Order: sequence, then structure tokens, then C-alpha cells
Amino acid sequence: MNAPSAQPATEPRRLFAGRLSRLRARLLFLVFMAMLPVLGLVFYTAIEQREAAITEARASAVRIVRMATTGQRQHIEAARQLLTTLAQLSELRETNVAAADALFRNLLNLHPVYANFGIISPDGYLIASGAPLRRRLFLGDRASFLRVKETTKFAVGDYRVGRSGKPTVDLAYPLRNQEGKFIGVVFASLDLNWLNQLVARADLPDRTTLTAIDRNGGVILRYPDVPGRRMGQPPPQVPDAARILRGTKDDTGKDFHLDDIERIYAYTALSRTEGIADAWVLLGIPTEAALAPAHRTLAINLIYLSMVTALAVAAAWFGGDFFILRKVRALVGATRKVAAGNLKARTETAYDEGELGELAHAFDEMAESLEQRVAERQRAEAELKSVNESLEQRVAKRTRELKRSNEELEQFAYVASHDLQEPLRMVTSYMQLLRQRYKQKLDHDADEFINFALDGAERMQRLIVDLLTYSRVGTKAKALVPTNLNEVLDRSLRNLTVAIEESGAKITSAELPNVPGDGVQLTQLFQNLIGNAIKFRSDRPLEIRIGVQQEAAGWHFTVSDNGIGIPKKDFERIFIIFQRLHTRDKYPGTGIGLSVCKKIVERHGGRIWVESEEGRGTTFHFTVSSEPGTTAD
Repeated sequence: MNAPSAQPATEPRRLFAGRLSRLRARLLFLVFMAMLPVLGLVFYTAIEQREAAITEARASAVRIVRMATTGQRQHIEAARQLLTTLAQLSELRETNVAAADALFRNLLNLHPVYANFGIISPDGYLIASGAPLRRRLFLGDRASFLRVKETTKFAVGDYRVGRSGKPTVDLAYPLRNQEGKFIGVVFASLDLNWLNQLVARADLPDRTTLTAIDRNGGVILRYPDVPGRRMGQPPPQVPDAARILRGTKDDTGKDFHLDDIERIYAYTALSRTEGIADAWVLLGIPTEAALAPAHRTLAINLIYLSMVTALAVAAAWFGGDFFILRKVRALVGATRKVAAGNLKARTETAYDEGELGELAHAFDEMAESLEQRVAERQRAEAELKSVNESLEQRVAKRTRELKRSNEELEQFAYVASHDLQEPLRMVTSYMQLLRQRYKQKLDHDADEFINFALDGAERMQRLIVDLLTYSRVGTKAKALVPTNLNEVLDRSLRNLTVAIEESGAKITSAELPNVPGDGVQLTQLFQNLIGNAIKFRSDRPLEIRIGVQQEAAGWHFTVSDNGIGIPKKDFERIFIIFQRLHTRDKYPGTGIGLSVCKKIVERHGGRIWVESEEGRGTTFHFTVSSEPGTTAD
């Protein structure tokens, strides 16, 4: 069911393979292959630069969060010293609320880093404040108050968003009267917005964010977009906050996803109480901004590489055409013209010292020699025709002259074919030398063209050898003597042993007679006919039958097979020299075998013909005279 779709599928591949087999395409392919290592180096450098940029971004983020931690420790220490000093003042130890409020307001004006100062009574109510807050506000549930009340020492409270919407942390210190009795807690709310100024002053890429989270993972500060929080609203949670809260040291990461922008994060504890982090600070540098220099460098390198590749392609395109393709095209074009019968075709290229120049020179010499030989043969044929026309009135003399002329023509064909081999051997030798010396040194197209030329020369040599064989039927023939055709058939079958075994052919024969003949030529006759049956076999098991019957004028032989058959319109054409019914790729050969058979049969005083039906098999008939000395010579 799928077989019909296989043919269309192979057409694009065949078209692509044809285009890729061109010499210019191979040159361009080599250029691109040469650029691949450079392209790999560009991308390797880009990867290294990306890694360096990420490492640098992480280092910058770690540096800033460590500066934040150091600054926070300094602020906490300054607040501890300030609260210690305030706890010694009489206004606070005597709980003078008015004086304390005025003092706290002055401190807020002098130290903007604080959001508020105040006093909390032992029962947890606010009794003094630098910020305008409602009196008797209950603050007894704050962690800083509870820790100071429990330990009577300086304490750091929870990080939170204050009532004013500012991110703060409460720092508290115990307050005692003159007798040393605990009378309350003096506290300072440290405004964490100083972290925003730290990031703003740092030389960091755009859209860098700083986030502070409490020990529960809630966001208390976000720069540059500080969100604030309404009263009673729980702080937003940081994704993957548990990973940060479980940590005990500085770390980095990329998978916190605080917003839609991928960032490189560094985080550390903002402060610790008894080894436990009170809050964490995260700094996120956008990955895109960190990698922007590496991406710009990659783009510039790719642009330069594209320019170099374009120049190399242009050089391969035009240089290859000028130095190589022009001469190769001239040689291929001349070869095709000669193959089509135009013996005047020449390469018309300069014979330089390079291999292509030598090849063109050798080809032109071969074409010139071939033209001369063919012209000589044509002149000889014209002279023969003129002689035959002038001798029409003298029959006996015409017969003798015609016989002599035919012998001369066959001798000429033999000599001409023999002499043609010399320039052809020179071409073949140069081609083989070119292939040996420059194999794999040029591109694949050049090797392929050399193989094409060498293959054409070898085919031409086979044609010349077959032409010699054809001419020898008359010029090198032996006398006709009584010949045992059974022995002739045995020799033919021995010569075809390999082909018979490979094809699995079943060959049967009648008892063959003795006839006057040339044993060598009759062997060639049977060998050609049986060989044709083997070559043009069908998918069925091959059967070849050899028969004979006596007639009045001699013997009538048949060679039958069950092969592919021959179209009726080609019955006469197959006996013409160099005529072929199939392409050379499908069935090899030069198309001279049956013409040789025809000539051998005619020399033995007989004739040859064929009967066939396409797809059902073929039968070749030929006759041989039984009269001693009967010959067509």
C-alpha cells in the first residue's frame, strides 16, 4: 500500500544530491565546514562570558547583602548605645512624659534612620512616644518588650511593617528607677528604608531589587517598589521562603520567582538573636541585564563571522569559477560534443602547466586524431563507392574489386581501430596519473569529474576493442574445416561458467552435427547468443534450449530462452553494429555482439534472424551451409 509514495519521496533527495554533487556546491560546503570551528569558538567564548557574567553578578549581589548585614549590625549597635544612654536620663527614670516626648521628637529629627522612640510601662502600655501615637496603646505583646522584661537586657524585636507603613525593627532596653526597680522599657524603632538608599547608591543594573523578609517568610520591604501594608493585613509571602529560612549562611540562587523577571539572587541574615536569624535580606539582579554585555559581544562576533563567511563564499564562488570550473566546463562540453558526433569540437582553453591544462591538451589531441581517422575512413568509403559505380558494366571485375575493397576496408577498420588506441591510452594514462596524484586533494566534484572522464575513456577503449573484434571476423578468420559443434558448444559453456552459475540457468541441447566452419568463430557465435539469453533474463528460472534440424541447403539451428523478449519493431535493428535497446546502466555492453554473430553466420554461408514475444522469451535462428568451402568471404 505504501509503495506508490516511495517514488515522490525520493525525488527531493535525488534533486538535493544532484545539486550537492556540483563542484561549486562542494567548494561552498568546504567554506562552511572551515567556518564551523570558528563558529564553535564564538559560541564557546559566549558561554564562558555568560558564566563570567553570572559569577560577577552573584559576587555583586553577595557584596551588597553583606554590606546590608554589616550596616544593620552597626545600626543595632548604635541603637543599643543610644538606648543605654537614654535609660540613664532622669527624665526617663522619673517617667516625666512631657520631657520624654520632647526628647524623643528631637532625636527623630536628628536621626532620620529611626521611625520612633518611646517608653512602655511594665504593664505593656505606651506612655511616651516621639511619634504622634494614641496614648495608652497596648504594646505588651511585642517581642522586644517581652524579651527585655524576661531578661532585663537589651533585645532585638521582630522585623515588621509598622503602623505608619514603614518597615521597622524594635530595639528595646530596660528602664529602672533610682532604686534599681524595673519601671518599663525604652525602645527605638529602626526604619529599614536605609536599605533602599544602600541599593540606590550601589552601581547595579536597572531593575535590581532588594527584599527583606521576616522569620516567617513575609515581605517587609521591597525596593524599588515598596508595597506598604494596611493595618491588619498579613505580609505577603516569598515563594520558596522555607529554603531561605532553613539556611544558616549566605547563599545564592535563581529560582525564587518574586516577580515575572528572572534574577540572580544572593541572600543572608539581616541580624541574628542567639544564632537564629531575625530577618533575611535578598538582592536580585536581573539575569538579562547581567548577561547583556555577553550577548552584545556574541552579536558583534556573529556579525564579524558572517562578514568573513560572506567574503569566503564570494571568493569560493567567483575564484572557483575562474580557476577551475571554467576549464572543467569547457572539457565536459567538448567531451559531450565528441560523444554526440561532432569530431571538430575542442576545449578552446589555454594549455597551461596545470593538470587541467594538460588534460585539455590531451583531449584536443585525441579529438583531432579521431577526426583524422574518421575522415580517412569516410574518404576510403567514398572512393570505394566511386570504384563500385565505375565497374557496374563489368560484373566479374566488379565482384573481384568489391571483394578486394571490402578486404581493404576491414583491414583499414582494423588498423584505424588499432591506431586509435594510442591517443586514447595517453588520455587514460594522464587521467589515471591525475587521479593518483590529486585524489582527495581537490574537492569531491573534481574527483568525480576525473572519474567521469576516465570512465568515458575506458568505454571508448571497449568500443575500439569491440570494433577490432568485429573487423577480425573477416581479416583474421581461419579456413572453414569440418568442425564438431558439440565440442564448440562445450567450449562456449566453459567460457560462460561463472555467468551460468550466478544466473542458475538450465541449458539443454540436442545432438549437434559436424559442419564446415571456423571453430573459434562458431564458439564466439554460441557464446554471444547464450550470453545474451543470460543477460536479458526475467524473474522466472532461466531455461535455454539449443535445437537443430537439417534442411536442403544446410543446418538450421535455434537458441531459445524464456527471458524478457524483444519488441517486434526492433527485430532488424538489433543486428546493426552498436545498436542498443536498453541503457548501459541497466544492461552493460557496447551493442556489437549480435552484429558479430550476423557477420560470422554470413561468413559460414547462412543467415540469422529472431522471433520473440515481449515477456515470454526469444528464439534466435541461424543457418550454416553444409557444403565444404561455402563461405561468404
